[in-house]
Amino acid sequence: MKQKFAVLAVILTLTFSTLPAWAGGVLETIDITAGTPSPIPGHIAAPLVRIFWDERCITVPYSLNDTLDPLPNPLGPPVLPLADAGAQLQDSFDAWNDLHTSFIDMEITDTVSNPGVAGFDMVNELTFRTPPGFGAIASSPSTALIADTTFVDGLDIDGDGDSDVSAAISTCQDADGDGDFEFPEGFYRAGTILDNDVQYNAALLRFTVNDADVDTTTLSVDLEAVAVHENGHSHGLSHVLENQLSSSDGTGTSMFPFIDTGDPAAELAQRTLAEDDAAWSSFLYPEGTASSGPAKLQLGDLAFDWIYGVLEGEVTHGVFAEPVAGGSVAAVRFLVGRVEAAGFSGTTQVSFDPVGGGLFLVSPSFNILDGRYQIPVRLGFYELRLEAIDGRPVPAGSVSLSAQIGSLFGQLNFNEELWNHSQESAQEERTGQSIPALGLPFTTRGGHDFVTNDQVEARGFAAPLTNIGFTGSAPGTYYAVHIPGADVAALDGGNGIFVNSAEYLTAVVDASVIPAFAEAQLTTGSVSGGVTVNLAQPLARDNVFIGQDQDFTPFYFSNSKSLGNKILNGVGNGSITDLFLVLRIPTGTPFPGVSGIPPLIGLTAPATVLRSYTSTDGATWTPVGNFDFHFKLVATQR
Repeated sequence: MKQKFAVLAVILTLTFSTLPAWAGGVLETIDITAGTPSPIPGHIAAPLVRIFWDERCITVPYSLNDTLDPLPNPLGPPVLPLADAGAQLQDSFDAWNDLHTSFIDMEITDTVSNPGVAGFDMVNELTFRTPPGFGAIASSPSTALIADTTFVDGLDIDGDGDSDVSAAISTCQDADGDGDFEFPEGFYRAGTILDNDVQYNAALLRFTVNDADVDTTTLSVDLEAVAVHENGHSHGLSHVLENQLSSSDGTGTSMFPFIDTGDPAAELAQRTLAEDDAAWSSFLYPEGTASSGPAKLQLGDLAFDWIYGVLEGEVTHGVFAEPVAGGSVAAVRFLVGRVEAAGFSGTTQVSFDPVGGGLFLVSPSFNILDGRYQIPVRLGFYELRLEAIDGRPVPAGSVSLSAQIGSLFGQLNFNEELWNHSQESAQEERTGQSIPALGLPFTTRGGHDFVTNDQVEARGFAAPLTNIGFTGSAPGTYYAVHIPGADVAALDGGNGIFVNSAEYLTAVVDASVIPAFAEAQLTTGSVSGGVTVNLAQPLARDNVFIGQDQDFTPFYFSNSKSLGNKILNGVGNGSITDLFLVLRIPTGTPFPGVSGIPPLIGLTAPATVLRSYTSTDGATWTPVGNFDFHFKLVATQR
């Protein structure tokens, strides 16, 4: 769900707020407890804090709205009985409940008959009724405290005339039998969830519950796959960027914000939690951290600290010299290449208007307190990969308020890089060099600090992405972008350049498939008197190039200093006139996936740079007049 930052509404009644289903790491709300004045007169400095269920409300009770039985089906019969839907919804809760290292527990305890839509009423409602114009598959809005609050017996939290707090109970429950639940008396921290509803759009799609019904029909979707994702939001998890777990596994985490309803493998995979999902649920609700209550170890539980450690560090912008809000740091298991978990950078605050309820930006120094990130990981060595939450593959507005703050201050304009320990700086020679980070249970290991690179680029495009293509290319087709040698020479500030990487915006049609290309090259050639591309003697080649879905994929050069010298010298003496960035799609068929479509590249239309070419044989090159390819050469001035 998207909402403009400047108009985000905050309800002040009894210091709580209703939030959309945003989601590395956590969903956020504001904390106005301290009441510290902000630089804007009349405003309050409001730190952003995570939302969470208080331990007194675990088990979290949910009520299934029974007013639609069977569920409507826009595609016509067969229809889905509500009982079958309810069973699948409980299975989706159990995907989280069954984690041995997390004490979250969400259960369907009864039904509610609500002919309208869900709202803040102290009933955690599961419903297939949605507001008019609701365009999403589903959402999971929560209402949470925005200040530390003490609840006293008889307090009416939701303003319906009925008491929502009881001194006679010690856990959240329907103490008076009227259908909503009451909180025990006591102190509750800002961020405490008071009400969560999950609404599924039965007017938009046909929901299915059987494996056999998961097909390529895009208006049909597996209910459990959707519900597992929404239930992550229900207990405070945010969206993440991980839509591709490894070079051989194109499926993503359950908390990735998009589902491919035309790819059965992708749909079914989202039912099962990825390690990132499990790690963050466990980090927020850690087993073994109390001697009583839900966090106490019971039969079958595993203490969080027995299994997980935490890697942490800070991200600093190499150009602005500011802490970064909105960097995503992924921990990739070393030598295996599988994404285990990721965390988002930035501790932030906003200026809150207590009269109008608006949230405002002041300056990076006020709004961004630090660039810290944390990642819960199991025992092992990890490659740490930093990328910006820049819309590829997920926009900042779909992740968190903190990421939006970094985006609005223009911080999310850096290229992907790997952590290389003491070599981190704004002018790195080898941005693709990785120094392994060790994750140890019982241990928080800091010092994994990034400095984003101050880089310059020679691009084959000048305008934003408009298209993804090409779906009908023949096996073995080459895509190439011409980079004039003079453009590369112009990147030199006088002391030479490190040519760090080539970057290609890649994608696939089927979300469960990896964008695997036959090769990637940086090579020489000419556009004088006809196009020639030297495929036999490239400056750099990767013979099996695994792309990232809906994102720029770096081809890192290990010899960036000598490569920069070679190119500048060649341009200077005339032996190099033009460079080409090349991608080749696989030569074999059929292409993987239910669509049978080759891996794709990012395009801009109409073309303005006009330096893109295709070839089916590597000898004859055809200019592409309608599109510019999203390929770029990335360098650092020395």
